[in-house]
Amino acid sequence: MKKFAIVFAAVVMFVSCAANNTAAPAQKALPAPTDMSKAEAKDNPFAAAASSINVSNLFDYFGRDDVFYIDLRDFGDYQKKHLRNFECVPFFAYIYNADANTDSSKVQLYGGTPTEPVPVYEESDELLEVLIPKDKTVFLMCQSGARVAMCMQILEARGWDMSKIYNVGGMGQYTAGEYAGYTVDAPEFGVNATYSINNVRRN
Repeated sequence: MKKFAIVFAAVVMFVSCAANNTAAPAQKALPAPTDMSKAEAKDNPFAAAASSINVSNLFDYFGRDDVFYIDLRDFGDYQKKHLRNFECVPFFAYIYNADANTDSSKVQLYGGTPTEPVPVYEESDELLEVLIPKDKTVFLMCQSGARVAMCMQILEARGWDMSKIYNVGGMGQYTAGEYAGYTVDAPEFGVNATYSINNVRRN
């Protein structure tokens, strides 16, 4: 009887493990980044209001291995409250300042305008690709979605595949209780960040 119990237990464990190793359900297919049925898409296809993924359906696309999740706000704001999965890449601190190419005290990668960005460093495009991978699907958010639209203009101008870049809006839109479980909320922490870019050559 004891031998039968051991064999039975082994069979149950095998069946249980086999059941747990079944293939995960297929992930929901990603739509095109811009929903062209929206009126906003015609004027600004990179605007949060024109995005196909937003506060109404971001739940469907959380936690994917094939997506990079990036929050473009300053680290201080990110530290106070952000969505899980999203990493901080401060847009105005690292990526863009209109005067960065003419003012040597500015450290950002690009000056000029978002639609005609001027690289500040010989390595600007290379560094941008480290921050926002060129060959990956990327979900971008900020506080309202406006910084994301500017960033998307820079990415387009510098040769990124815009069929992989999504403006999912801003943290200000993700305040409903249903997002509480996905939000890291630490208002008691304050951060004063100093940003720098080292070992690069200015153009």
